[in-house]
Amino acid sequence: MNHEEVGFQLRQVLEKEELLALADRIKDNYPYCLQTYNTLLLTAKGLNACFQYEIYVLENYQDSHVIIWRSLTEWKNMSIYCREEDVPLLIKVMNSSHFLNIVEEVPVLFLAKYQEDPVFHRLQEIFEKPLVKMSFFCYAYATRQESPLRCPAGMRVQRLGRAGIQKLLESNQYWKKTSGDLVHSLAENLPALGIFLDPEVEDELVIDFNAISFAEPEEVPIAHAFTSPYGYVGSLHTDVQYRKRGLGSLLVSLIGRLLMAKGWCIPYSIVYERNEDSNRMFEKLPGWKKTHCVIRILPGQ
Repeated sequence: MNHEEVGFQLRQVLEKEELLALADRIKDNYPYCLQTYNTLLLTAKGLNACFQYEIYVLENYQDSHVIIWRSLTEWKNMSIYCREEDVPLLIKVMNSSHFLNIVEEVPVLFLAKYQEDPVFHRLQEIFEKPLVKMSFFCYAYATRQESPLRCPAGMRVQRLGRAGIQKLLESNQYWKKTSGDLVHSLAENLPALGIFLDPEVEDELVIDFNAISFAEPEEVPIAHAFTSPYGYVGSLHTDVQYRKRGLGSLLVSLIGRLLMAKGWCIPYSIVYERNEDSNRMFEKLPGWKKTHCVIRILPGQ
């Protein structure tokens, strides 16, 4: 280890109190901190424990916003977070052996736009293989909504059981190889909701946030949405014959309110810039606001 690297040693954050203090430190960098802020909160509260997160900070820069976290499960994801003014410091960290020991393979991660060029360039140098960039829009649930949410007649809202989780995995192009057991464990803590057909429900009903039960294991929803282990609302899908009825909007609104009401994290979603239907939906949703552009980096083919 050379003298310069000593200044860029990474230390793992283990204690709940420090995770919460770290989240409080970075929250003023909203909205760019959203993914990392939520991950810190959910990890401190044990709500995403099944994904086995490791979170690192710089040992010798106590007030730095440089935070690196990764999941040790089969669903490899990672974040390299900093403020815009800390980008030069982040690149120095990425040049250190400590960072290289953590990043053992090409990560799948999201970056703020101001991180894109320097971080992408450094990752390509590290892995000596092509990487792919994709642009997404971030939407955050910025304003609490109090009007009641209603489920249409002939349907009911419930948390996803095992069959619902399996359908969720099959309909999401990024999660097809993820273990159903892993996602099911996450869904036991964070809201993964579906809309199910139920002919016994004759009238439109106001949804009681405190009375949403789990569906039976074999029940398959006609629409579903999910909360990721870093707190974004995603995996939104509605069967073709039930689209254009506002079911996706209902689920996203409901999950956003649930997350906010319980104080678990700040609800947000990341939508591929070319996904016109989803972008149009979020732009119309009360309480939700487009905040910024993020870049997803993936291994090249």
